[in-house]
Amino acid sequence: MMTNTGKYVFLLLTALLLTAGAAFASEDFQTVGSAEIHDMLEDYLAENAGLLPQADIRIRSLDVHRSFELPAGRMTHEIIPSDPGILNSRRFTFIFRVDDRVVENRSFRAEIEALAPVAVAAGDLRRGVRLGEHDINMVEMDLAQERNPCLDSQELIGKELKRSIRMGRTIDRSWVEEPALVHRGDRVSIVVRSGAMELTATGVAREDGAKNDVVTIRNASSQKDILCRVTAPGVVQVEL
Repeated sequence: MMTNTGKYVFLLLTALLLTAGAAFASEDFQTVGSAEIHDMLEDYLAENAGLLPQADIRIRSLDVHRSFELPAGRMTHEIIPSDPGILNSRRFTFIFRVDDRVVENRSFRAEIEALAPVAVAAGDLRRGVRLGEHDINMVEMDLAQERNPCLDSQELIGKELKRSIRMGRTIDRSWVEEPALVHRGDRVSIVVRSGAMELTATGVAREDGAKNDVVTIRNASSQKDILCRVTAPGVVQVEL
């Protein structure tokens, strides 16, 4: 029959064995949860800042439903976005390696936001309007929700709208164009340069053209059509 002292020693040894077993078991794996995934994704965004717009980049949401365990060892990971542009990605695949061996492959749903001032219409703007500073407001928006926003109002100043825009609407870069410096039917000066020599003639534009556009011009003297590059209002240069 076991004495009280024997019982105490037995219980103590049992407790020590259980504790040692738990400690040993804890060294057999490492836990990865939402906090770790969040930090990994933040580091990934920072490392790829050159591929992202100049904006305040944040993780708006990240769905990691439960933590999971990986074998003990030196853990590394690789992140692959669902969209090469990163900002429009809705899922990110994490490939986990332990001691250079792939041990887990998981995909998490996430939304990234990029907050920056964006050019919007200061009022209702009609097609054909040449934009001035008073036509544009800069408003902070999430670039991930915009298709082709303009982050610098100076890019739009002096350009013409190709479509009408309602007040407060983001001004898409594709909705503006350089204003025509030459219009169909205009009389223009044709410049021909060859070395230090310069000749001029008169012609009539057969089509509209903005700066650096190549347009068809009819020479007023020969009545022949020639291709010229628009260089200034009412001035074109022969393409040699």
